[in-house]
Amino acid sequence: MEYGGYTEEDLVSNRSALLLYGGDEAERRAWAHEAAGHFASEGPLVEVRSAQELATVLGQTRGVVFVPDALGLGLEAQSQILRCLQEREERPKIVIGLSSLPDEALQQGLLRDDLSYRLRLARVNLDAEGLREALQVRRRKLEEKLAAAKELVHSRPGKKAKSSQKARARSGTKSRRSTTTRAKRSRPRRPAAKRASKRKTAARRASKASKKARAKKKSGKKRR
Repeated sequence: MEYGGYTEEDLVSNRSALLLYGGDEAERRAWAHEAAGHFASEGPLVEVRSAQELATVLGQTRGVVFVPDALGLGLEAQSQILRCLQEREERPKIVIGLSSLPDEALQQGLLRDDLSYRLRLARVNLDAEGLREALQVRRRKLEEKLAAAKELVHSRPGKKAKSSQKARARSGTKSRRSTTTRAKRSRPRRPAAKRASKRKTAARRASKASKKARAKKKSGKKRR
């Protein structure tokens, strides 16, 4: 299904600004939320309900901005949106909701002609034949994917528990080794007095042995 150039599937997932009409405000908001889901890393959907909020929000460079009823904001607010589209390369994706068909709003003087022309290739009519059914199927598939992802996340704790048990076992082995090492290091050393007496005894024995060796040498010389 095409809407003036881009398909609805393109517009829900790319960064193009667009005119969104048909359905009620809740349906338009649900579509904008789905579009924001494609840019989840850039923050939640930002909704603008007054002209005062618009200037600040249009200053952002990322995310998705939803204007529920641009016709209610007035022509001056619409000119701010148009300037943002014309002058800024880095800007949020702007979903411009209309409470009536663009052609009707133009005839009533509620929609700027230049804004309508700017977005002539980017329009989504929620009342288009078969679109509601297509949206339901797509959103149901998305919910199934999310449910499967959650199930996968919940199934991982068992593996984590095993790995944590192994980690605890390794840490237990390390602690036992460190305890043994500390026990060896903490064995009581012999008193200094005993060690000194042993050294003296060994020195005396070495001295006696050397005296005996010298005596033998002298006796050998006398015999010659």
